[in-house]
Amino acid sequence: MDLKDLYPAIEAASLALSPMLEPVVDDECKWFGLTRQELFILTAVPTFEPEPVSARLLKVRSPYTSPNHLRTRLEILAAGGMLIPADGDGFHLSEQGLGAIKEFMQALHTVMAGIQPMPITRMMDLASRLKDLADACLEAPEPPGTWCIRHARRLDPGRKAPMMARIDQFFDELRAYRDDAHLAAWHGYEENGHAWDILTYLWVEKQAVLGIINQALKRRGNSMEETLTAVSGLIRKGWVSREGDSLRITPFGREIRRTAEATTDRYFLAPLRRFTELELEQAVELINEYRKGIPSLAG
Repeated sequence: MDLKDLYPAIEAASLALSPMLEPVVDDECKWFGLTRQELFILTAVPTFEPEPVSARLLKVRSPYTSPNHLRTRLEILAAGGMLIPADGDGFHLSEQGLGAIKEFMQALHTVMAGIQPMPITRMMDLASRLKDLADACLEAPEPPGTWCIRHARRLDPGRKAPMMARIDQFFDELRAYRDDAHLAAWHGYEENGHAWDILTYLWVEKQAVLGIINQALKRRGNSMEETLTAVSGLIRKGWVSREGDSLRITPFGREIRRTAEATTDRYFLAPLRRFTELELEQAVELINEYRKGIPSLAG
């Protein structure tokens, strides 16, 4: 099999569960008076303990997001009693915040417990194989590093959790390691995460008007001024050209982005080469069976 088929299968299977969980996320957001982003940031806080969470730490995993935007989300959570200010610009989880996380995770696990996309023995086999893959990634040497997957592992719900929750956890860990691989791949070319995000957007779209790019990436919280600064840097490097408000990725920029993607694949797959081709084929077969067995809300 082509090893490059593995991650797309993982990502597709992980995302297939999202529509089933979105109503729970929306209900919990409404109950606690939080946005989705604020709720997800709150659930990430325990992964940093005992170190206080800060915009700087959050930006390691979310390098495309404005630090001011992240800092504001933390301040909102603190104002709502979910976090407690620590020394400097950090925050610790409060009892109220911990209770909210437990309630949210219990609600998710209740829904997951009612979903069985494949026979339970096949689910157990899948969970075991995914854990083996994730463990191999956790043991990988640098590059790329294991910052993201190590923090993801801290959210492991344990063996008593529903099998679906365990499978979802290992999918999250493998996606986190993919983030480790991609962060290591592009940091060698660019330090500005927003600039890299814009380059990626143009890599997909080929060209776009500046205002449309800023609108498409607005969830990151970057201002138009920050976007203009990032674009100026891309133009100076020769990765992007500009005519009026229209931006286009250059052949050089396309090659840089393609090379970073190839490096990402190489980093991600390196620790998985210890498995035989048959073992990986069986893993992909189980992953695809799992994805196809998840109920479709449209159906």
